[in-house]
Amino acid sequence: MAQLQLKGIRKTYGNAAQETLKGIDIDIDSGEFLILVGPSGCGKSTLMNSIAGLETVTQGHIMIDGKDVTHAEPKDRDIAMVFQSYALYPTMSVRENIAFGLKIRRMPKDEIDAEVQRVATLLQIENLLDRKPSQLSGGQQQRVAMGRALARRPKIYLFDEPLSNLDAKLRVEMRTEIKRLHQRLGTTIVYVTHDQIEAMTLADRIAVIKDGELLQLGTPKEIYEQPSCRYVASFIGSPAMSFIPLLVETENGRPVASLRSVDGDQTRIPLPEKLAEYTGREIHLGIRPEHITQPLAHKADQAATTSGRFRIEVTEPTGPDVMALIRMNDTEVHCRLDPDHTIETGEPAELMVDLSRAIYFEAGEETRIDV
Repeated sequence: MAQLQLKGIRKTYGNAAQETLKGIDIDIDSGEFLILVGPSGCGKSTLMNSIAGLETVTQGHIMIDGKDVTHAEPKDRDIAMVFQSYALYPTMSVRENIAFGLKIRRMPKDEIDAEVQRVATLLQIENLLDRKPSQLSGGQQQRVAMGRALARRPKIYLFDEPLSNLDAKLRVEMRTEIKRLHQRLGTTIVYVTHDQIEAMTLADRIAVIKDGELLQLGTPKEIYEQPSCRYVASFIGSPAMSFIPLLVETENGRPVASLRSVDGDQTRIPLPEKLAEYTGREIHLGIRPEHITQPLAHKADQAATTSGRFRIEVTEPTGPDVMALIRMNDTEVHCRLDPDHTIETGEPAELMVDLSRAIYFEAGEETRIDV
């Protein structure tokens, strides 16, 4: 285990106009599982490669247990990396693949054998040790790649989109394996993914990156419930948060707005006092699907909710619930319905909106309004 500090990390290619990383600052505690998440091309893999020493940073410092390793060779950083492509040696057996790094370090044969057996038992691949990679499934190959990294017992493990080549079922299984592994070993892990489900289920903390900038760093709960900006709110969550345009008005001295259905029915909703300064202007209300439900499924404080009738345009049964698409203020909005009391497509439904969970944003801006 080791503490990792990233201080003002910048990376440019060619000239200053091509800046891939724009001053990243993250302190990662010993034993922490940090996930770097963001869309393709946002700079998360560049940051990972910089930690590993495969990329040279233009500016900033990388510290491991207080030691500056910014310009240290990869072999001198005591870091192990698991790649998306597994990168196994095809002519070697599973045993030889796991042992390869230990042989390079000239460990005694009996110690290598003991370490290979330890890792194989941990990953439940003891019966695969004599097979070649071509004889393994994708999930088994990923376990071998993890085993090769684990055998080294480094200070920090780096995972670069390790599950993206697996099918949906295997991804879920391997997520569980990686989570269990971290709980057993308590190792420091930095994990790159573009899959927000992986980020939410695995991480102690999540770093959301866009265009080389760190937008928010926090626990999965903080990122999900208190996103720092509209991009974070829309990126984390499946289905994504809906954003409903509202015209702020004043009624009896208090800010209010209307939620309009596709049939023209209007529901007046109260707004936080802070939004009075936006009277006459448009803002966006952010709401997640689980906060728009049928009254029978709604358990929140009734004083913090409002109800209205909205026509169901599309339904998508998922088993434990039914995702539905409605329209508010000419905007498509996702909501979550009770599977035992579903409403047919095209039918109007009485729905409750939990305004206590709403988040407000400047219209046309990423900025969240602090209410």
